[in-house]
Amino acid sequence: MNNMKHIICLFFLSVCSTWAQTAICIGERFTLPSTIMGGERTIDLYLPPSYNDSSLTPTDYPVVYLLDAQTNFNYFTTLIEKLTQGIPNIPEMIVVGIESTERDNDFTTENDHFWKFVREELKPLVEGKYRCKDFRIAVGHSLGGLSVVDALIKHTDLFNAYIAHDPSLWWGEGYGIKLFEQSKGKDFQNRLLYITHTGYKIRHNGRSGHVATFDKLKAMLTANAFPNLQWKISEYSKENHGTIQLIGNIDMFRALFAEMFIDRNDIEENPQVITERYKALSQRLHYTFTPSEPYLKNTIKWLQRNGKQTQAQEVEALLINFKEKNK
Repeated sequence: MNNMKHIICLFFLSVCSTWAQTAICIGERFTLPSTIMGGERTIDLYLPPSYNDSSLTPTDYPVVYLLDAQTNFNYFTTLIEKLTQGIPNIPEMIVVGIESTERDNDFTTENDHFWKFVREELKPLVEGKYRCKDFRIAVGHSLGGLSVVDALIKHTDLFNAYIAHDPSLWWGEGYGIKLFEQSKGKDFQNRLLYITHTGYKIRHNGRSGHVATFDKLKAMLTANAFPNLQWKISEYSKENHGTIQLIGNIDMFRALFAEMFIDRNDIEENPQVITERYKALSQRLHYTFTPSEPYLKNTIKWLQRNGKQTQAQEVEALLINFKEKNK
């Protein structure tokens, strides 16, 4: 890895020169030499707030691999962090943003090389240096979404969940649809596919075929042509190609971790609902997820403030169990 590291910060500059400057840092940026891609790649990395919190028991985190980080990293990490706060909708995650300089090649003709780079060069680096769960999510938009679809079919074992926003399935005379047609009957090993697309009132540079491809794909998915593939396709009639990622990421990540949000009133009535919901989540995703230490501590405090000491003690037992498993 290149020794040149940069902290990704947002600066609030005062109008008055006597005011101090305050930096809000959201991650770090580094360059990674790639033999496979034949040059350096710029990587943006986000660690969740609890990662370096010395008051918490060290734990591992799911990892998101985000394409086109040069335009997506800032808003995406903010969105992810918001969804993890308070009563979490999703778990805290590490975000690995891959910047693109030649995306038309990376995500089309050079796509096999790109995912080989992720598998053989980037992933070992990230998982060797940071505390990562063996649960990975790929996120891409437009041609990046097409690339994510390609990865699902050709590199099924690389990620657990694949999220593609308005993917360019039309590219290459329907290359994306052809991939699915050629993969009927393939065992997708309990992977998850989430696709968003714009509505029929939207036309992209006159390519009405763009939206028609999703009807073809949905018909194949509805016919159960792909064993052991969980899927969800959502149409957003009021969004366009440039805005769909915003609401799409919120909705798809909440859908992916649907069981995780638990109303506190339900916990007050029966604290074991936490165990039940996380068990259901783990069964659906075929991966074990447990409630986080910050979430359990916040829940205990809330119960104690509301005079629910017995329920608080039940949640404290879950917290003790969490710490024991993460020693």
